[in-house]
Amino acid sequence: MKHLKVEGHNNLLRDSETGAIINNDKSGFSSYMMSKNVKNEESIRIQNVERDLANIHNEISELKSLLKEALYGSRIDQT
Repeated sequence: MKHLKVEGHNNLLRDSETGAIINNDKSGFSSYMMSKNVKNEESIRIQNVERDLANIHNEISELKSLLKEALYGSRIDQT
């Protein structure tokens, strides 16, 4: 299998058998993969923050309910 340089593109090669274009830019690929990993980690972090926020919201709602029950329950008991 022979690779031919693509005119005007230093990082591209053409496979002479299949005609496929091959990107030979290893540093560009590494940079792309690092960027993809950073975005994936950020997405996971955002999902964790959203989950934590939903948990906090549920806990605050439960506290409000308990406070209302304690407040209104004590008013009913006094009459």
